[in-house]
Amino acid sequence: MRLCVADRRGELHVREGLRPAARSGALVVPLRDGDVRPLPEGATIAHLPGRRAIGIDAGGTAVELEERWLPVAAILPVGHLRTLVPASRPGPHAPRLPLFGYAAVAERGGELVAAALPTDAFAWWEPSRHTTAGLPAAVAAARRALPGNRLVDHLARCALEHRCYTAQNTFLRRYEGALPASPACNADCLGCISLQSDGEVPPPQQRMGFAPTPVELGDLAAYFLDGGEEAAIVSFGQGCEGEPLTRGRLLVEATRRIHARHPGATIHVNTNGSRPRVLERMIAAGCTSVRISAISFTDRIFRAYYRPIGYGLEEVVECGRLMHRAGGQVCLNLLTFPGLTDVPAELEATAAACREMGVDQVQWRTLNVDHDWLVSRLPELEPGVGMAGALGALRDRLPGVSHGNFTRPHPAAAGRARAGA
Repeated sequence: MRLCVADRRGELHVREGLRPAARSGALVVPLRDGDVRPLPEGATIAHLPGRRAIGIDAGGTAVELEERWLPVAAILPVGHLRTLVPASRPGPHAPRLPLFGYAAVAERGGELVAAALPTDAFAWWEPSRHTTAGLPAAVAAARRALPGNRLVDHLARCALEHRCYTAQNTFLRRYEGALPASPACNADCLGCISLQSDGEVPPPQQRMGFAPTPVELGDLAAYFLDGGEEAAIVSFGQGCEGEPLTRGRLLVEATRRIHARHPGATIHVNTNGSRPRVLERMIAAGCTSVRISAISFTDRIFRAYYRPIGYGLEEVVECGRLMHRAGGQVCLNLLTFPGLTDVPAELEATAAACREMGVDQVQWRTLNVDHDWLVSRLPELEPGVGMAGALGALRDRLPGVSHGNFTRPHPAAAGRARAGA
């Protein structure tokens, strides 16, 4: 493999005489053949402004290149896990990078390769299935069917401008329908994709600016689920909103409305796990699936990243317990970062939390954030075992738990409907 860099115009170059490097947290490591695979379909390449590229010389020493040579990175498509971040060092005036998951890149045999692992192949989310063909007509049909429903206009922007797959599916009435519910949040996550409180980088998604009513949420869910057999699951808690559980009474009422009309549908909520009593009432109203996001189950790291208001890890774990006891689906949205997720103490804490919550599926998600900035904000950690090693370790520690990227419909929903729940 050879080191791949970019000039200030963004043109790619291969540097002879230096081997490619990568990073695990703050630790610079050689990028080896076993770490990489050909650039996946749908990946994009970016250069990283204001940073120096790093390579490995013949003696195995990390070497910083001249300022004119910039590091490059791959931004991976869904269903792939980043295993190492680019080897880069920010200059004194380097801008914070936009919120993407930057993976290390090299050149091998005339093609680009990236530090990545495939983790899930689910037809619902194949990029080839998400074109704009038929989408404007589907949006127009929803507007006719739901006049005055503010969620339709909000999600139309997400679908047509931001190319959000879930928003597109909502209008095409297939797979998973989006039900964003809350403009507010009780955390200030470093990698929040809808609101950056310090304004240093623009968020990739626009935070919704209104609070939908239970009628708006219930009507949109009914329109989606009435679309046919391909419409299987509706989800509160989208990337364009804050924390859905902050709107407890509304969410419970919306869940009740949806379940009354479509008792066999999976009603799912993506959450930070901050309000277990709200989730408990949602479960009683018909919610059968939860996905809880976490970067760490170590308190000091959890608090450094989430900056939570009024909750902690006990509430997060309790949300999983509640859904598991009710016979619903519990997914962990594990926000991964090389040099953090794969640290042995972190793996032990994650495995223990999964067992306590009764997790059915671990979703391995690449954390979208400036990797240099994140390392500066988190406590220093011991070296990790590698992301492939971390995935294998959790598979061994959690027998019976599936590992992937995407939430599936939960059979318990249909079972409850047949039982008259």
